Amino acid sequence: MKELPVIDFHTHPYLCSEEFYCFYPDEFQPSPEQCMNDLKSAGITHICGSVILRKKYTGGFDYIKDCNDRAFEIKKRLGDFYTAGFHVHPDFVKRSIEEIELRQKQGFGLIGELVPYMHGWSDYSRKDLGEILDAAGHYRMAVSFHTVESEPKEIDKMIADHPGVTFIAAHPGDKEQFFLHLERIKKYENYFLDLSGTGIFRYGLIAYGVRTVGSERLIFGTDYPICNPRMYVQAVYQEPITEEDTENILFKNARKILDKSGLVC
Repeated sequence: MKELPVIDFHTHPYLCSEEFYCFYPDEFQPSPEQCMNDLKSAGITHICGSVILRKKYTGGFDYIKDCNDRAFEIKKRLGDFYTAGFHVHPDFVKRSIEEIELRQKQGFGLIGELVPYMHGWSDYSRKDLGEILDAAGHYRMAVSFHTVESEPKEIDKMIADHPGVTFIAAHPGDKEQFFLHLERIKKYENYFLDLSGTGIFRYGLIAYGVRTVGSERLIFGTDYPICNPRMYVQAVYQEPITEEDTENILFKNARKILDKSGLVC
């Protein structure tokens, strides 16, 4: 098969060690310049995602804004290689909506990955988050969100209540959770699944997903630098799926989402 473009929809780029979120930072911590080369050498041609800080969240919106400011700085350095994602917080509705308006002017079109357990909240169905998502929908922004430790009913309500928002669920998870993702794909036209993190190492997961729901709403992702991007690229190439399905997963589906949000990659 010919070498294809690869859009990694789930990364956490960084400019300094405080932003470098990895399970083994003492063993692996490339410089920001080496980071981009590392991804490119794995075959990845474009990345998306938010900044996550290693220091613990202690409350307040300034922490959230700091993450977003850092993402903007990374965007200025990485240019067209990076689609920046930013954070919002349901405890701060007014400031989150102001952040959406600011980042939209700066060229952002992606919220997340939202990581509630790291930022002191948990309920995706809460009303104040819904107000923020209404604003996101107004600006045609896509929303990437963490799912592994989330309550399924809360996610269902969030998706159903905001049909105009494109949601990208992060991580297939183990078999039971992966099946929940597939059922949501059948039920909600605005629901996509990125293949980052736990799950993709199970041989046959991608092929099963394609056979069950098709390939049009499966999105490539790695969770770099937590995960090795080469394993994820090869996992897609090695699955028993068609070339068309492989292209959909590696770049075409993500490109459609970014185009809808007014982004170019």
